[in-house]
Amino acid sequence: MISDLETGRRRGLDVADLIVLAAALRISPVQLLFPELPRGSVDVLPGRPHESHDAVRWFAGETGLFASSGDWETGTGESAEVWTREELAPEIDRITVTRQWLRAIASMRGAQSQIKRALASEEPREQISTLEDLYDDARDRAEKLVRQMTELGMDVWEGDPRV
Repeated sequence: MISDLETGRRRGLDVADLIVLAAALRISPVQLLFPELPRGSVDVLPGRPHESHDAVRWFAGETGLFASSGDWETGTGESAEVWTREELAPEIDRITVTRQWLRAIASMRGAQSQIKRALASEEPREQISTLEDLYDDARDRAEKLVRQMTELGMDVWEGDPRV
């Protein structure tokens, strides 16, 4: 595949080829897409150059791309081009809600471990109560996020998240 690309017998890669090549090179597939990390320029869309680190964040669903919001008029009457970050569509953003859910689950597990240690070392009841509150807050966040994920049509395991 690499030889065919180098000799021009092949002009591009499909996603499966990209993943196989990345695995063979033992790097992330995104590194093949944006090899000039962190600050190299890459056209994420035709005519829309971005720094590679911004392109990676967009590709991973962390943030939107920069886009020109048109010419703005300054206080002196001159026009200035202003770039703002586009927002990802929250009504269909599965990545952000998944990250938040995973953080909530991690917080629950961390609080659960701390509660077990506090009980084993016979910590004061106030400290254990505070840890239980942290656990309950994380559980409530996780449950809310599961509802949100279900509304997005995501298949979420409905078992006990404490397990």
